[in-house]
Amino acid sequence: MKIIIAGATGLIGEALVKRLTGKHELVIITRNVPAARKKFMGAGIHFADWHQPPSHLAALLEGSKVLINLAGTGIGDARWTEKRKEAILWSRVQTVEALHKLLKAAEIKLDTVIQASAIGYYGFDDDKAFTEVDEVGTGFLAEVSYKWELAAAGLKEITERLVVIRSGVVLSENGGALPKMVLPFRFFAGGKIGSGSQWLSWIDIEDEIEAILFLLNNTQSNGVYNLVSPRPVQQYQMAHAIGKAIGRPSLLPTPAFAIKMALGEMGNELLLKGTKASPKRLVEDGFKFHYTDVKESLNDRLRK
Repeated sequence: MKIIIAGATGLIGEALVKRLTGKHELVIITRNVPAARKKFMGAGIHFADWHQPPSHLAALLEGSKVLINLAGTGIGDARWTEKRKEAILWSRVQTVEALHKLLKAAEIKLDTVIQASAIGYYGFDDDKAFTEVDEVGTGFLAEVSYKWELAAAGLKEITERLVVIRSGVVLSENGGALPKMVLPFRFFAGGKIGSGSQWLSWIDIEDEIEAILFLLNNTQSNGVYNLVSPRPVQQYQMAHAIGKAIGRPSLLPTPAFAIKMALGEMGNELLLKGTKASPKRLVEDGFKFHYTDVKESLNDRLRK
């Protein structure tokens, strides 16, 4: 099967490409082909540069059956200035629109599109466990996710099946949120953040990739899916589990005012507030998680 992947050099994309290499023909569409070539080697991998003429891109994509779009600037990589917020939103919406335009012009009809999103869609709540039927919430993350999914809805024009994956915090030793979460603990400065009661919906990188492959291969799966563990934790529980996994104390709290002063709106949404989400539809469709206990996930990720 020929699969187009956008966002292949990100945390999830890289792990996914490595799982698919040798099993399928892959077309990695990217703005930095040299960087992508350094990451990926193997038979059946083609690289498409966004800067190539549309006719060249169309020729490379011809015969594709699946699009997996994971592209988007990192949410937590830099403080949220207005310019940064524009880049976060633009990188997501513009990529979806460009893919739609390209595939439509090339008259390529896909069997399946798997489109990334995030549980930030739901906003925040201290107690509610959000499922896929819940409405969009408030805040910058909710706005980004909503507009991202709104743009992705247009892809129904060129595919038989559109699957939207709302991912939680993906735990991996190779990047994303986990190394940043662990860093203070390595200097004996880890502990709860703010009240520590905010919910953290997480998923192990192995389950993230397995869930994407499950949704790809299960042709009955359609629509929105939350990609999170069935057992979310509160932030203080995550802090304790990280400390335990690397043999460090988790007793030094970071007060909310310090987070707000240092990181502003980004710190407030990413660190001081939480979203408790349920993988209801994924479980109903028959997916089996390997990691449901955050302690087991962290032990495996941090002791490698």
